[in-house]
Amino acid sequence: MPSPDESRTRVPDTDDAAEQAKGQSEGQNPAWGAREPLVAGATDVGAVRQVNQDAFDRFDDQERGEILIVVADGLGGHRGGETASRMAIKILGERFGEGADDPSERLVDAIREANEQIYQASQEDHSLDGMGTTIVCLLMANDGRSYVAHVGDSRLYRLRGNRIGPMTEDHSLVATLVREGVLTEDAAWSDPRRNQILRALGVREDVEIEIAPVELLPGDLYLLCSDGLNGLLRDAEIARLATESPVLENAVQDMIAAANEAGGSDNITCILARIPDPNRFTTLRGQVETLVGGALDRLRTKRPE
Repeated sequence: MPSPDESRTRVPDTDDAAEQAKGQSEGQNPAWGAREPLVAGATDVGAVRQVNQDAFDRFDDQERGEILIVVADGLGGHRGGETASRMAIKILGERFGEGADDPSERLVDAIREANEQIYQASQEDHSLDGMGTTIVCLLMANDGRSYVAHVGDSRLYRLRGNRIGPMTEDHSLVATLVREGVLTEDAAWSDPRRNQILRALGVREDVEIEIAPVELLPGDLYLLCSDGLNGLLRDAEIARLATESPVLENAVQDMIAAANEAGGSDNITCILARIPDPNRFTTLRGQVETLVGGALDRLRTKRPE
């Protein structure tokens, strides 16, 4: 097992990890070309809480062709959790483009820096004692070297075709018990220990970060969310809501509304990112042109002499 200050790399999500790593290192096959991913996100305090301790943002590095999207879920009291999540987002935005050419190194370094600064702030201000935050990041790179990194139980999902699948494993007590076969998925859904997380940024001097490469394919839809969403909605319902509307902003609002209708017991944050699909765009453009052309033909036919 890695030491607490080491990142743990998961197995890549493709069958041929070696080929994927080779393609990423050589920067082959741009992930999206000239049309960059569509991104939409929102956060909501929920139906019960008085303070929103979640935070999210998007950061662009035009020179490197990278987009970083991040969700953080604060903990440690109202002020502490709110402070920790916002600090994490701000520091990642400032640091993710600095340093090594390798984006995975830069991302890990930025998360470590956020951990150190949050921890130091809690030591200097006793009203922030014990504060921390989860973090989940998706670094999308046009050269193909894309990564997911996370600490805690905020999640990344991928929706590819008709399938949804989590690309992160919760660092929580209940998730660990499920992986070890002590609890079933159904039992875990209602277990009272669901909110007990095992890792967070800022609670210790060192942090264990989980990072893995992500293969971006045309048409992929990625969802980053705090547990205020996936703690109340099953994966199948999340998939339905995320894909029902072609407008990402509407899909985000639909997911938040559904979580609130299911009780809204926590803050709710989600970001959707869609990788452009040139073939889909061409097909849709052709359909639009056909519809517009047909409408014009009908208008010309009905136009009086």
